[in-house]
Amino acid sequence: MSRRILFVIRSKLGDTLISYAAVRAYVDAQPQDEVTLLTRKNYAELLQSEPGVRVIGFDNRVVMLAKLCWLRLSEPAFDVLGILFGSGKPVAAIGRWVRARRKIAWNKKSAPGIFEQGQLVRDHNYIEPAMSVVHAFEPGVPFPGHITIPSLAGRYAAAAATRPDVVGIVPLADELRRNFDMPTLLILLAEARRRHPRAILRVYVNPDSSDSRNLMRHALPANCAWYGFRDLLDLVNQYMELRAWYGTDTGLFHMAAAVGVPATLFFGPTQPYKVVLPAQPAVTTVRLAELGETHCEQKDCVRPCCLHQAVADFCGVPGPTPLAETPAACPLRAHDAAALKVVTIQART
Repeated sequence: MSRRILFVIRSKLGDTLISYAAVRAYVDAQPQDEVTLLTRKNYAELLQSEPGVRVIGFDNRVVMLAKLCWLRLSEPAFDVLGILFGSGKPVAAIGRWVRARRKIAWNKKSAPGIFEQGQLVRDHNYIEPAMSVVHAFEPGVPFPGHITIPSLAGRYAAAAATRPDVVGIVPLADELRRNFDMPTLLILLAEARRRHPRAILRVYVNPDSSDSRNLMRHALPANCAWYGFRDLLDLVNQYMELRAWYGTDTGLFHMAAAVGVPATLFFGPTQPYKVVLPAQPAVTTVRLAELGETHCEQKDCVRPCCLHQAVADFCGVPGPTPLAETPAACPLRAHDAAALKVVTIQART
């Protein structure tokens, strides 16, 4: 018998795409069910052509509540409301507005009187919050090993024969401790040029970001160009031309992975095993060996030695190892500088 399911994702790009892997796994396992996904408009645009999922986007909280009101008045109650990611007052409002037989959240602290809570393991991969919700009402759904957006991945695969020789570089994330500085970017561009001697190298940045504008003041080497993308659909069209992607831990990596672009991903304070799903194909992760699988809690770091050194080591050039510029509690300060010349490289084919 068909069920009506409403999944909700209220978060940033990376969390949204990772959580969408849980939606995709559910739809593929339970194709008879009517599945609706509510998420932010700019992310919903990436998913509009996905089979088996009705995607509803919202710009802001007012629009979100208006669309939930429309669903409440025009459609039968849902069998399940699943909050795959998101928290705070908006999630509590969703719980109050949506009519559903069961209401389940990855974390019910926003409205403990409304939601059941999925069971999370203590040290979880970033897909597990969403899957804890799915497994609360359908435990047989297989755990997704990778992110994919089939409608976009199909386009990417179909363009293989005519794809130009273009390589994408993404140097910036949404926090300073995951950003490349200009010297690190130049080191990576030189290595990308060595690996892809005839390629056009495009450095993708959001022109509305002050970090991007500061970086774009610098000139790039020959056959390298800044590309200030207008929106995610614009960037998706750019990704269709890429033969390879290099960059930092950012949501734009997850978009590349979901499309199918082969990617090399550099880690500083964050943990590769949590960020990259275990069976994600065509991804190489790079991190200083001294960090192992630990997470760095130094949120005030603005000069991430761990990240800059990982890029330098991967590229086989001397790195600055600027330990003196890191926070006093930086875990790398306990190590000899020579120990920071080794990286762990894990390639998934």
